[in-house]
Amino acid sequence: MQIQFARILFTTVLMAGLAGCGGVEEDAQLATVRQAARGMDDERTPPRGLNGTSPACFWAHNTQKALRSLGNTALDQGAGFLPDIPLSQVSESCRPVLRSAVECALTPDQSVIDPVTGELYTGWWGLAPLWSSNVLDTSGRRYVTACMVQRLNYYGTSVPILLEGPSPVIAQNASFATQYPIEESTVFGDLFSSPVPLLGLLPAFSVFVCWESLLPQSCGLLGLPLLGKRICDDAPLCGLVAVGPCALSCVQNGPYWKCRPDLLAPLWTETVRVKLETATCQ
Repeated sequence: MQIQFARILFTTVLMAGLAGCGGVEEDAQLATVRQAARGMDDERTPPRGLNGTSPACFWAHNTQKALRSLGNTALDQGAGFLPDIPLSQVSESCRPVLRSAVECALTPDQSVIDPVTGELYTGWWGLAPLWSSNVLDTSGRRYVTACMVQRLNYYGTSVPILLEGPSPVIAQNASFATQYPIEESTVFGDLFSSPVPLLGLLPAFSVFVCWESLLPQSCGLLGLPLLGKRICDDAPLCGLVAVGPCALSCVQNGPYWKCRPDLLAPLWTETVRVKLETATCQ
């Protein structure tokens, strides 16, 4: 009820206050590997990248069940293969969610093969590279979750983004300031450790989102409404909890934010900000 109330309250505030806001062979030698169509621009190196993951696929309970399972094992189960996740659990059209997890966690030098489709998933941001051979640790769970959420895009298009946060691999870099002047939001959460049962219309986990102070001015009428739409796609399973402006909801952590998932929790430092190009809001 708290999550639902927070979402309703968030929507109400936005509408009221935004008048000026914006099955494959196991033998690796015989596997047919199809390079995933990642669309990454060779010049757009990390921490820059693209979003475009479907929120409907991401929030689906079967997908979340698969992600929880992946977090409890190494991504590479031998010979470079991911654990077997059947199409009956995550359909081919929703496999980009699995690719997104790999791209957020591993480095460009690390790859794994989907044993069901034969797709090769190559890392990008490198927020949890040890997940390749180990269980995903707490820091990795939080960073990968935040990265995956920041890559959601209801509109089905791939938009250039820049990720920033305390992790050295996405540390703030002044050379990108001109290309990515719009600070949209900061996200934190942990989908992998969620105890929520995957039943009915319960969101699989709560993801906490605060918006950066200049988003309304930067994006005009589009900014905040598009933020909720981008992450949720109006899906009843969406676990978005909007906590308000980052400056009021979190604590400064150098150029980033550290935030609490609830009033009694310690501050989390594993937060991820997304920055956008100006054209994104036009």
